Amino acid sequence: MEKFWGDRMDWTPEKAYRKLQDIYTDEIMQQEKRRVFQQVYRHLREHMEDLAISNGLKPKAEKQLSLFKEYTFMPGNNLFQSMRYVFLLARGEKEYDRGETQRHLQRIYRALFTSAGTKNPVIPESFWDTPLGVACVVAEKGVEAVYPILDEIDAEE
Repeated sequence: MEKFWGDRMDWTPEKAYRKLQDIYTDEIMQQEKRRVFQQVYRHLREHMEDLAISNGLKPKAEKQLSLFKEYTFMPGNNLFQSMRYVFLLARGEKEYDRGETQRHLQRIYRALFTSAGTKNPVIPESFWDTPLGVACVVAEKGVEAVYPILDEIDAEE
């Protein structure tokens, strides 16, 4: 039986990872990848218009991008791989290289929150409430940092 202190669950890393494994289903991760893909793709299109090359993508590239969106997989070292990496860490996979984790986090933050002309990302508070945001917190600060979020999820269930 789980031990509660008031309204809070007595979390351990093992319990937290089990909860995150329940939350981060393949379907949730695919939905989040599609959501992020839409954001980045829209941003790409807007910048192409800014540069007066709105029809700059070749049909082959357009087709490939539509497949990436549909199947939420891109071969190679890219944003989808970085998202997959932090999702797996949030599900309890062991981190082997802190530098690699930082590279994945920086790619996510750069792609989503670094505007032209700036060096550092400006991350809105609302990001930390998304599945990807929570996974990034786990990757960056450890599973203990999301105990309050897990308390909120448990309270809603």
